[in-house]
Amino acid sequence: MLADTVADPVAEEVAALAAATRRLMLAAATTDVDLDELRAARARMDELTEALGRRTRPRALRASFDDPARAREVGPDLAWPVFRFNPQALPLAIRFDGDAAYATTVPNALYEGPPESVHGGYLAHLMDCMLGTLVQATGRRSVTGTLDLRYNARTPLDVPLELGARIVSTTGRKTTAEAWVEVDGARTVEARGLFIELQEVPWEAATS
Repeated sequence: MLADTVADPVAEEVAALAAATRRLMLAAATTDVDLDELRAARARMDELTEALGRRTRPRALRASFDDPARAREVGPDLAWPVFRFNPQALPLAIRFDGDAAYATTVPNALYEGPPESVHGGYLAHLMDCMLGTLVQATGRRSVTGTLDLRYNARTPLDVPLELGARIVSTTGRKTTAEAWVEVDGARTVEARGLFIELQEVPWEAATS
């Protein structure tokens, strides 16, 4: 396993807690239990929030910035986990194949925009994640300069979304890349991003 920023047992437990929190969020959003059960559940959640909040860190855990590049060197047999430690984001297991990247995810009711459809803003988040992680995996410490999206069709909930990205060109500090979302072989979203390599990296010390 690639290195985490903390000891592996702690990182694994934080990742497991984040996954459990996602399950709780979905249950809270879709539950249909009676009023007394709702009140009891809220009280238990408040107790847990107080317990976990007794000692906190300023930000969510992150893996080393260089780990995606190491995963890319291994090739498509190794899936690089994104957002393992952040329960607000749906995690992705991204695989690299040279200048391309791939992932599959199944969005649930938490990500609904139009009825029975994935919210367009969340789809933009997925595209930026795929593109940014692919550029990161090249070893270039870059940030998103522009992100252009085309929504070709509705993207449904509760079905596998096939995500892809590829680097188009690199010129100086600029990298251009494309990404897409496919459902049953049809592209519902297409994106193109421009990424700018930073000359000074403010997070270098935190990710080295």
